[in-house]
Order: sequence, then C-alpha cells, then structure tokens
Amino acid sequence: MGCAAETPARRIIVAGAGYAGTTCGIRLARGVRPEDSLDILIVEPNPCQQALSELDLVAVGPNRPEFCELWHPTLYRGLPVTVCYNRVADVLPDSNEIVVEGGERVGYWRLVLATGAVASTPPIPGLVEHASTMWSVEDARRLQRRSQAVLTAAARMADRTERRRTMSYTVVGGGATGVEIVGTLAQMLPKRVRDAGLDPSDLNVHLVEGRDDILFDLPERERARAVRRLERMGVEVITGAFVSRVEDGVVVLADGRRVDSTVLVWAGGAKADPHASEWGLETSANGRVVVDESLRCVSHPNVYAIGDVAEARNPATGAPLMMLAQMAIQEGPAAADNILREARGEAVRPFKPHFRGEFVSVGPTWGVGWMYGVPLTGIPAITMKRITYVKYWLQVGGLRLAAKRTREMLALAR
Repeated sequence: MGCAAETPARRIIVAGAGYAGTTCGIRLARGVRPEDSLDILIVEPNPCQQALSELDLVAVGPNRPEFCELWHPTLYRGLPVTVCYNRVADVLPDSNEIVVEGGERVGYWRLVLATGAVASTPPIPGLVEHASTMWSVEDARRLQRRSQAVLTAAARMADRTERRRTMSYTVVGGGATGVEIVGTLAQMLPKRVRDAGLDPSDLNVHLVEGRDDILFDLPERERARAVRRLERMGVEVITGAFVSRVEDGVVVLADGRRVDSTVLVWAGGAKADPHASEWGLETSANGRVVVDESLRCVSHPNVYAIGDVAEARNPATGAPLMMLAQMAIQEGPAAADNILREARGEAVRPFKPHFRGEFVSVGPTWGVGWMYGVPLTGIPAITMKRITYVKYWLQVGGLRLAAKRTREMLALAR
C-alpha cells in the first residue's frame, strides 16, 4: 500500500513526529478549513512518540512491557490527518517530492522537516563497543536489561571487591541528559539492589565531564547545588577529565585514571539528523538545516525545518537556538501557522522564541533550574519540570491525555 493516495488538494508533509513535528501536525489539523483545500500527511516510522523526557525513569524504574509517551493513532483520531508509518529516505526539493523507504515518491506543496537529532558519539576507542546511548525507549530498555544482568551477576559473587567492581555505573556527559540519568540511577538503584538481596553501599556510580563543571547552561549557584546533591546521593562527580578510551568494564581518562564501569552510558551530546545534509538543502557547519526568520529553508522556501534538525536563530542575539524541547514545541505551531497563512494568501510572520527557563532533574524527586530569572531548587524545581510535561500533553492531546500521562509519570517515579 502506498504512503499517500492521489489528491487534488495541496499536500503538506510533516516529516517526523517528535515534539516539533507533533505540535506542528496537531496545529495544522486543528486550524485547517475546508476551503483551504489542504491535505496533511505525517511521515514517521514509529507509531509511538519517543519519551525522551522520561527515558531515565524507564531505564531504572520497574520493568514494563511497553512504554510510550504518545500513541499517534490515539493522538490524531478524528483529525483530518493521514499518518504514513515509514521513513524519509530522500528529499528532492527541486521537484517538491520526498522519497520514502521502499522507493515511493510523494509530492508536496509544503514540506516540514522535523526529523530531529541523534546521539553524537566521537571516535573514542572502545566507546561504541561498550557504551549505551540514551536516545530512545529501546536504549532505555537496553540499559534496564544490562543493569538487571549486573545485579544478577553480583548476587552470585562471594568476594566483595569483585562485587563492588561489578556494580559500577558510569555516565559520561555532564549536561542535562547525563545529570538526569545519573541522578535517577543514584536514587532508584539502591532499592533495586536491596530487592536483589545486595548491599547498596557496594554500588559505585560516577559522572564524568570533560569541562570543569556540569550543567553549563544553568547559573553557577544551581550547578553547585546539583553537584552537592549528586555527591550526597553517593555519586562521584569527576570534572575536567576527558575520556581517552574504553575497555571492558573500565573507562580510561586522559590523565590516566581508570574508572570501573561495568555499565557505561554515553550522554556526550547530540547532532542533527545526519541525513539532512544529503537532501540538497542549505545546512550549517554542524549539519542543521539553515532557516530564515519564518522557519523556511533559506535555499528552498517551500520547505520548513523545525526542531533539532533546524538552525533557527534568536532574533535578539543572532545566535543559533539550542536543541531543546521547549524550542521545538514553540517552532512546530509557528511553522503550522505560517503554512496556513500561505494557503490563505497571507504574509508569513517571523518566529519569536521565548526562553522562559530550564529545569534539570537530579533524581526523580529533586531538581535545579530557573524560570523568568528566578532560581529554583529541590521540590519546586522538579515540580515545574513535571508541569512542563503536563502543559505539552494538554497542548497536543487535551485534558484526558494529560491526566493519563500524569498518572503514568508518577508511577514511573516511584
């Protein structure tokens, strides 16, 4: 069966259904009018939106047969949207077509690229062979299975030194993702260890960051509070140390130190969808699609790019916007509104980002961050972080979805 049937309507293709693509698709579907003569097609290989905001809880929490932040069939039910569960293999901007896996060509009037980003793994010897990334639900499940295997092996060991070496976890990368993962490990692993009949004091949890501090996007005071919180939870925070190589069960730092790491998670950054630079669109040096102030590609104005794959700029500073969910959630509706304006013969409007704050969890029940210039720490910070999730669920799915997902989030954090 083909990805899209022939239609006399002007087709809008949204490629990708993460935070940017989903908010764009929902805004288009709710805003379109019959007289617009528009056909909305979402192209996305996965019927489930990846729960990037909660992967740490999935990875360390109780075993679950399935976890999904948003199911697309439920989300788009009753809306004038067609979803094609396939992957974009190529973009042909000069002929206004995409090619999906299998070779089918699908034409468009407007294309929205929202294909996101992937984990960035540098060519460190042994890294790919021994480390897990944390970029999908499957990554989280893999870490969960690996952790369970470690505890099972440790339970068979009589020698405490060997047991402590086996129960060693290292997260490399002191940005928000790395801190959230290591914080959740430090808070939730002790219970799993006790459930296995083991002593939580045998756990060794490390955070390694090459720069001289963690969470560089936060104010210095909040960074210091995060470090103190991690250390109180038993995490060894190692800063100013780059990874030289990875061996079986050991991370070797550039200064020669060796860190026991039976379980290793790489959280050293992300890069735009690497295929974007192959699609004939103008891209920046880091591979992001260059867009103008209205989020249209500078080389092909029939194509919009939003989210992590796009290099949009802050109009106030001229600096590229960071790869953040809150930017993606703002860009999606802005692109949708501009497309609807074009369909009605109206002028597009510039995208005006609003950076209202940032919150990072340090374990499921504690956080640091700021909002409107006001620093928040502890329960207020983690509460605000969870509220941002609820606002997103309300935005795309309404009250029923928000209530359902809030219950699931609270269950994961236990």
